[in-house]
Amino acid sequence: MTDTFLTMAYAIAAGSIGFALAIALTRGGQRGDRSLYFCLALIALLAHVLGQLVIVTGAYRYAPHLVGADLVFKMVLGPAVYFFARALMSTDKPRFGGFDWLVLLGPVLVLVATLPFASLSAEQKLALADPATRNPDHFRIALYTCTASLVIFLAFTGCYLVAALRLQVRHRRRMLEEFANVERKSLDWLRTILLVFAGAWTFFAIKQVLWVTGTSIPAFNIALAFTETLAIAAFAYLGVHQPELPSERNTKDRASTADASARRPILTEQRMSRTAAKLVGALEADKLYADSDLSLRKLSDITGVTKNHISETLSQHLGVNFFDFVNSHRADEAKRLLSETELNTLEVAFEVGFNSRSTFNAAFKKHVGAPPSQYRAEVRSAGPRDLENALH
Repeated sequence: MTDTFLTMAYAIAAGSIGFALAIALTRGGQRGDRSLYFCLALIALLAHVLGQLVIVTGAYRYAPHLVGADLVFKMVLGPAVYFFARALMSTDKPRFGGFDWLVLLGPVLVLVATLPFASLSAEQKLALADPATRNPDHFRIALYTCTASLVIFLAFTGCYLVAALRLQVRHRRRMLEEFANVERKSLDWLRTILLVFAGAWTFFAIKQVLWVTGTSIPAFNIALAFTETLAIAAFAYLGVHQPELPSERNTKDRASTADASARRPILTEQRMSRTAAKLVGALEADKLYADSDLSLRKLSDITGVTKNHISETLSQHLGVNFFDFVNSHRADEAKRLLSETELNTLEVAFEVGFNSRSTFNAAFKKHVGAPPSQYRAEVRSAGPRDLENALH
């Protein structure tokens, strides 16, 4: 029964990967490096899934040499995910070179580690499946191969996952400095899936350790398989449907804006004060905050203030990024609408410029101190002034 559930889980995962690969390989309009690395990540995941299916379905009895064949291929997973993330977040196509060639290290190490096991004959490998027929020396080779390849995989892939997560953190920070809405721009979905993958592979390592000690927990194995399947399906779906990210600035602007909060001010305090007043005036007078597509570039074009000066004023004078600056004004207008109109929460969110209820709720709670529904209920029972005093 356990093998049946495991087969179902990994078959679903394989189907999800195959469907995503078909779409990625046939659609147009995507930058070549992004499609390439996404497909490589899918192929590495497919190798892992097929490797598990060879075991749980009993297919190894008919093709013993397929056992362990996935170990080298899935070493590409970590680097492929990292390069896919880098390509998504880069305006220009990054050059492949330098330390990027370390991608070959993992597969080479695993290939060397698996050579002793690969040299066993089909009959010798089949004999390992039955304790009564296995050769102790051959079994030690199998244990060594599993342990060495697992350690290399976890260390190698872990390094690339950490690097990808750091890329996403920096990218999200840039998006918050540049846009008032960051859904589908900040790549938060990628961070979540990378963390799920990291957790799943940690538990996969625990599963392998239990196997080495002769212990198997069916419920644990099934839960792990379905967790992997959900993460793989989510990665395949979201990766296929990830839109091209907007390019709002050149490399020089990007570096200047990213360093605005860390460097010493270029503008005088008086100049930043005047700039801040101009920005606030533009937001309030023209209700620019209600534009769901408002960006740093758009505000710069409207006000005539350069993007670098806006970023420096926000970070050095007001102590906020562009995202929080705009959303604080949206929250103020949302407070008025919640207390004076009968618009529901979602309608209020759209009216003030948010694209989703979840983003509105999070931003409103951050800037006001209570969720929108709670604010509306309390303001109508206590009055706006009493509620403001209670919240602050």
